[in-house]
Amino acid sequence: VDNKHDTIDEICAEANFPEYSKVAKLCKELGSKGLDIGMDDAVALSDGTPDKLVGHEGSSFSMREILEAEDAEAAYNNIVAEDTKQTERKLVVDYGWCSSNAGFVTGISDDSSNYCDPSMSCDSFAGCGSSLSSCCITHDRCLQGPGSGTTSRCTEVNCKGSTCDTRLSSCAWNVSCCSFSFWSGYTCDATCVTVSTTISGAFGTGTSLSPKSSYNIDGDDVDSICHE
Repeated sequence: VDNKHDTIDEICAEANFPEYSKVAKLCKELGSKGLDIGMDDAVALSDGTPDKLVGHEGSSFSMREILEAEDAEAAYNNIVAEDTKQTERKLVVDYGWCSSNAGFVTGISDDSSNYCDPSMSCDSFAGCGSSLSSCCITHDRCLQGPGSGTTSRCTEVNCKGSTCDTRLSSCAWNVSCCSFSFWSGYTCDATCVTVSTTISGAFGTGTSLSPKSSYNIDGDDVDSICHE
């Protein structure tokens, strides 16, 4: 990346990172329209869980070391991988009510975390009660189409699957995975970043290509949940 620029916004605009990439997400969250941090400000990584290992404070990074790397996405992934190794965390399957297994994300298997199924509970190690999880709950409610019936949690609706996918992609992308507090400074939830970008990319591929695009193609999209 050309070093003549020295703000997150300038470097991100020049680099034009792929849509829905993790670094594009960091640019959005940490640039002037987000937390508006400096290039050299330290950002701590968290994994969204309350039970950090005793004696491990987690890895941190600055946007300079990410954006000035030859491969920014790889640089960020390496930092996250090292943090995961140190904390002995395993890759998540679900994040809150969001199914992140490959089969569901690609549309070839059922939802492993379906809010509308009363027999299921939020048993993920992270993300329950989060804004990103709320996006996935809305997606589940949107897909409670004709023939699904009304459950104790969801009402039967008539939304196109492609509409539900588009709304989920937008919702997941706009969720904030980074924050600031006087106690911990700037922090980004690495698991949230990964799941947010994965969902945004997979479900934002277009009305004919998204995972649930072939579901209820004749839906009228008049129910309010179709557009939440």
